[in-house]
Amino acid sequence: MKEMQTQPNAVSRREFLKKAGFASVAVMAVSTVSSMFSTGGRSPLSWPGAQEAAAAGRDVREVLRANFGDRTIQPSHVMLKTPIIAENGAVVPVAIDSDLPMEAGNYVKKIYIFVDQNADPFIASTDLTPASGRAAYALRIKMRKTSLVRAIVETNKGVLYGDTKTVKVTIGGCGG
Repeated sequence: MKEMQTQPNAVSRREFLKKAGFASVAVMAVSTVSSMFSTGGRSPLSWPGAQEAAAAGRDVREVLRANFGDRTIQPSHVMLKTPIIAENGAVVPVAIDSDLPMEAGNYVKKIYIFVDQNADPFIASTDLTPASGRAAYALRIKMRKTSLVRAIVETNKGVLYGDTKTVKVTIGGCGG
C-alpha cells in the first residue's frame, strides 16, 4: 500500500477555496468603497458637473444645453421603450434602440438618458464603438415622479437624434 506523502503546512482543497473566497470578497469590497469615494459617492457613469446641477436644481433644458450646446436633436432613428405606467418609480425599465449604422467612420458613439422631473435630470450614458454591432442600451432607472424620459444618441460626426416618452409613476401601481 502506498503511503500518502504530506507536506508540512499543506492546505486542504476546502481550506484553500474558503480562503480564496474570503480574499476575493475583501478585494471587491475595497474596490467598491474606493470607487465610491473617488467619484464623490456617485456612479462612475455620472457626467462632469452633475452634482452641481442637482444642487442647483437646474432645469433639464440647462442640462441638455451644457451637454450638447445649441445642436439640434432630431426626432428620428431612436426608439425608446418604456412602460406607460410605472408601478414602482425605483425600477423603471427603459430600452433604447437605434437603426443608425454601426460601421467604421459612421456609427453611434454615445447614448444618453435624461428624466426631466428628477432632481438630477442626467440618468446614464454609455459609449459605443463600431465593434458594438448595434446601438442599443437597456437598463432600469429611478424616477422621482411622473415625467418625460429622453433618450439621445450622438453619432461620431456629432449629429444628435432622440426620442421621448412620458412615464406615469404611481404609488403601489394603482394608476392614481
